[in-house]
Amino acid sequence: MRGVLVAVFGDLEPEVVTHLAAAPGLSVERRCADVAELLAAAGARVGTVAVVSASFFGIDHVVIDRLHAMGVSVVGIAHSEDMERVAALRCDAVTDAAAGGPAVVEAIGRLDLDVLPPPMPVEIQPDDDARGTVIVVWGPHGAPGRTTVAAALAAELAHDGTAFLIDADTLAPALAQSLGVVDESSGIAAVCRAATHGRLTETALESASSTIGGVRVITGLTRPDRWREVPGRAIEEVLQAARALAAWTVVDVAGGWEDDESDFGSAFAPTRWSAQHAALAAADHVVVLGQADAVGIFRLVSLLVDAPRVDGEYHVVVNKVRASATGAGSTRQVREVLARLAGEGDPVLIADDRAAADTAIRRAVMLADAAPDSKALHGIRELAVRVGGSTRPRRIMRGRRKAGQ
Repeated sequence: MRGVLVAVFGDLEPEVVTHLAAAPGLSVERRCADVAELLAAAGARVGTVAVVSASFFGIDHVVIDRLHAMGVSVVGIAHSEDMERVAALRCDAVTDAAAGGPAVVEAIGRLDLDVLPPPMPVEIQPDDDARGTVIVVWGPHGAPGRTTVAAALAAELAHDGTAFLIDADTLAPALAQSLGVVDESSGIAAVCRAATHGRLTETALESASSTIGGVRVITGLTRPDRWREVPGRAIEEVLQAARALAAWTVVDVAGGWEDDESDFGSAFAPTRWSAQHAALAAADHVVVLGQADAVGIFRLVSLLVDAPRVDGEYHVVVNKVRASATGAGSTRQVREVLARLAGEGDPVLIADDRAAADTAIRRAVMLADAAPDSKALHGIRELAVRVGGSTRPRRIMRGRRKAGQ
């Protein structure tokens, strides 16, 4: 006997309940008044199938994933014009509201309760048949310069195709401040909200971005305590969409690593790390960035040794390399320590150029615009070659504008 949880809105609810109750092998265990009751019933293992209305308040991508995490399959009911959006929420089956209760019973009968469906593709038309590359800039806790390096790398890669730069840091977002984007709204929250409701389109992605130095920039959270607005599943959808629209997508994520058995930690709430985990899992290249001093190298080695490897190709990068921190022969010292302690004998080294970095932040421009001859750009360009083969020097670009202006 399959227990069914019903969360259907409006006049359709009694009809659905009547047909479910009359169907052999099905039992209506709970008629839920809201999402909280639905999740509570699922968490209590009251039922194994949830029938939900697309117009039911609060039913979205996150709720569907939480139900799946608790072992509950989901049948969505939608009006004909909304079928595609509801399917994008990853329901196990979707029925037309006009077909009524019989269609719901038939859909449940087709479910394989042991196998969840594959992810639905984001309905965005790519510019061509190419699949864009995702590069995640990560590293240990602290301030090794993830945001500065991510922005400079995106600017270099923009020579060879369209580039997105996304701030998905849920601990210390700083891209908007670094590049002088003064919008009060959060770009990453907007696109994640659209993805959560199955409404992520090319227009939504582009309208949430600003164009700075030839790069499409999606800013981070306006306050770190808004991290719940950036669930891991939404980040997956955003990066999939970015692949279809841009040759390169560079993502700045939170530093450090917190292990978690799932993207959600518990079935009722995403964790603060789910955005980072999702981005790392989707990455083609992972830039592991540390800082060239005793504390920074120790943190970098610890991360390289303790954090699990993901599928993307790793590139170990040491930023702010300077003799004053590591002594004479600073580059040799850094290479020897990483080779001995972490087995990383060929890191990319980025020279410390504090004056150029300060100028870029003060002027709210990319590093190459602020200081075209900065010695730090040699390391950035070497990194660009490793992740994408970019070798052309970056042109100087002035000013910034909102997309579409």
